[in-house]
Amino acid sequence: MNELSGLLTPLSPFDMRLTYHRSASFLENQWHRYDQSLLHAQLAIGILENLADSGGLAEIWADVAATYLNQRNWAAAEDALARSRRYLALGVPAHLNAHVACREGFLHLHLSNNRQALDCLMDAEKAQIGLNDQSNLKDFYIKTLILSGLGGLYEKLGEKEKSLDAYRSVLPVVERYNLRPRISWHYLNAGRAAMSRNEAEQAQSYFEKALKFAGASESEAKAHALSNLGLLAMLSDQVVRAFNLFGQAAAQYDTPTKPADFNNLSKIEFWRAELYLGQDDNTSAETHFKKAWEIGQKGNDIYHLGEVGQSLADFYAGRGDYERAYIWQGKVTTLNREYFDQLRDHERNEIEARYHLERSRQEAQMAKLRVAGLQLRALRAQMNPHFMFNVLNAIQGLVTSGRNADAESYLAKFAKMMRHTLEYSGLEVVSVEQEIEFLDRYLDINRKLRFRDRLDFQIIAPPDQDLEELFIPTMIIQPFVENAIEHGLRPRQEGRLTVRFEMIDRDENMIRCIVEDNGVGINKGREKQASQVGFQKHRSRGMEITEERLKLLHELQDTKDINFIQITDMTELGYTNASGTRVEVILPLLPDPIN
Repeated sequence: MNELSGLLTPLSPFDMRLTYHRSASFLENQWHRYDQSLLHAQLAIGILENLADSGGLAEIWADVAATYLNQRNWAAAEDALARSRRYLALGVPAHLNAHVACREGFLHLHLSNNRQALDCLMDAEKAQIGLNDQSNLKDFYIKTLILSGLGGLYEKLGEKEKSLDAYRSVLPVVERYNLRPRISWHYLNAGRAAMSRNEAEQAQSYFEKALKFAGASESEAKAHALSNLGLLAMLSDQVVRAFNLFGQAAAQYDTPTKPADFNNLSKIEFWRAELYLGQDDNTSAETHFKKAWEIGQKGNDIYHLGEVGQSLADFYAGRGDYERAYIWQGKVTTLNREYFDQLRDHERNEIEARYHLERSRQEAQMAKLRVAGLQLRALRAQMNPHFMFNVLNAIQGLVTSGRNADAESYLAKFAKMMRHTLEYSGLEVVSVEQEIEFLDRYLDINRKLRFRDRLDFQIIAPPDQDLEELFIPTMIIQPFVENAIEHGLRPRQEGRLTVRFEMIDRDENMIRCIVEDNGVGINKGREKQASQVGFQKHRSRGMEITEERLKLLHELQDTKDINFIQITDMTELGYTNASGTRVEVILPLLPDPIN
């Protein structure tokens, strides 16, 4: 991988760079190099965003969530899952639902939300119905995670048979598709589950396969397989074989570094002590019990350390050395207290983590409800009574002057526009095509009936885009257009207005809308607002509601840090001989409401 990295440059084909960074992110996570994994993921995300690849983004964010789960960073994992779900909602391949549901199941599993974990993992399993040999290899890898997650959940719930069945179900998948990452751990899981059900022969077979599949760098997996084989030998009174296997297991920890290494080494010494005790070699038993204690203090398994201390207390009590037994029993009492404190702290941390995650979700849901409420308020403020009165009055004027054809035409246009207004009030999103169609009717009515054909307007769509597939918040642009008419153009009774939509290159999940007029300009408009209370109230009904909607929508899309509304007087843009106002609005692109 390092050699390939040296060959890549920013000028390398994007598909080559994307494949490299996605693969590197996955492998670094498998190798527990989480910071490097996240770095490669971010580089892959940048490429996928430029490609507007919603499916790829949903998948990579689910992988990022997996890395954060391994780091035990629950909040970051939840945020990554939320991002992945947003891309899922854009109509990406259905099988990616399994990727996200699987990761979400593991998040709940870590936080002891057992019911939710089961629901998510079962949903993930259902989403994979129909996998076949032509399916992506990554999907089969996710399948192994789903099944092993179910195995772990059932193990946690004490359902040993279901746990074993789930762990067993992983094995044919990893063998058939040669899924090498963590294959030895899958056999270890199955072996432990079989061992818990006293299926010694089956457990031994699984542990031997774990040993066979463990790679040269998987010393920890080898140590676990050898230790468990040693335990099986110990339980069947194969003392010499047990000693030999425990020795091989200990040899895997040539240079222990992390707490888990010391925990495992301590357990091996503890089992050796038990073997010596069974052979009435009290001197060696005492030596290895003390060695287990000494090594265990460098680990973090307080429960196991308490077991070692209790064995030493029992050992000395059995030999009449009550003073030493008393000392060791005191140490055990202290450890038990620490262990229960640790359990309580762990439970409290889990509860706090669940609380914060649930609070974040509730806040997001409340924000959605507020958006819906604001949408209804926006509808009420959208078509102000003055506009409707003026339009109807102008149509009446056409009738009284004998221009019945024009009156009929514009009455039909006005009715259609009002019908669309009512229809859109029940929608959260509309396509850009629908928004442009609505704005065209609105401006055409204003041009003919309010400005007596002295209003020129143009609506420019983003080039090379399928406007039916781009979705924005319902009736979000009309208030800006109305504001331009009311405060910029109406004082002059004529003018020009342009509405232009354009994609934002750096982020395909947002679209820019620019509303420009050649009216009196925002600076003069503000002077008028300050002097006329009516204008202030009109703006508060329309624009302020719209600004609040946009703020909430950007918060929900996690784009709240951008400046999503910019209003500029044309004179400030260097147009010394021109007047008018330019309004730039950044809109979030929203999921297709049908998918």
